[in-house]
Amino acid sequence: MEKFLNKLLDLPQLINSKLPGNTFNTFVQDSEGNIPKWVGKFYSVSALVVLLSSLVVTLSPIWSGGMGEKLDILANILSMLIWVYAAFPISQVIRAAGDSLASSKSSTIDFIFKDLAIANIKVFGHVAALVALFGAFAMTLSWITSMSISGDFATAWISNIDYFYSLPMAATAKLTNLLTLDFIGNILANDWTNWDPTMSAGSAWTWNGLMPVAWEYVGVVVILAKLYVSLAIYKFFYSIISSLVNWVKSPYLPFKAK
Repeated sequence: MEKFLNKLLDLPQLINSKLPGNTFNTFVQDSEGNIPKWVGKFYSVSALVVLLSSLVVTLSPIWSGGMGEKLDILANILSMLIWVYAAFPISQVIRAAGDSLASSKSSTIDFIFKDLAIANIKVFGHVAALVALFGAFAMTLSWITSMSISGDFATAWISNIDYFYSLPMAATAKLTNLLTLDFIGNILANDWTNWDPTMSAGSAWTWNGLMPVAWEYVGVVVILAKLYVSLAIYKFFYSIISSLVNWVKSPYLPFKAK
């Protein structure tokens, strides 16, 4: 009777092992260890989606009747060439972040609050810097040619990854505020997202027109400076929190007993 009962209880396991192509159990059991690979794959797919959508938006005036007439046509063509070219390095920033995350060997906590957060901060900063740089190229051409060459690039998609970095950044900002370092908290929570250095180009071949163009290139440097300062602050406070958590788990006094 006992043998029969044991066979009955083992019946689901026996049938499950005989199912053809059944890899679902391994898939579920290894899911935690595969999180970096899944996230990396998500970023790779996102890079392709960003590239294709950017190309469609950039080239849409061709089939939507927005090319204009005479010099406007040439201005739109130059704008398209700039932003079609820009779409490839911008999408590569996302792809590179995905490759880096996919190769991560960190624990789940470190992966989410360190690797993923830092990767997204870099994505935001590098994309913003590239957009500002190519916007500066467009402004330069506008100043040289007297044509209205668009410096706009569709970046609405960046809000899709906002949540993945906003949580750890907001937590770090709260910590700095508790330590009465409000100015640092404001950089992390508020100033970090103020990435709009784009200015309207002034009159062609005039000093007043050249100054906005020059400031656009300065804006690229400012964005990168803000990126690396924010990264340094985040890494610094993350290391403090990580050390504190490890000390709580295994407290010790920082001196040797005689």
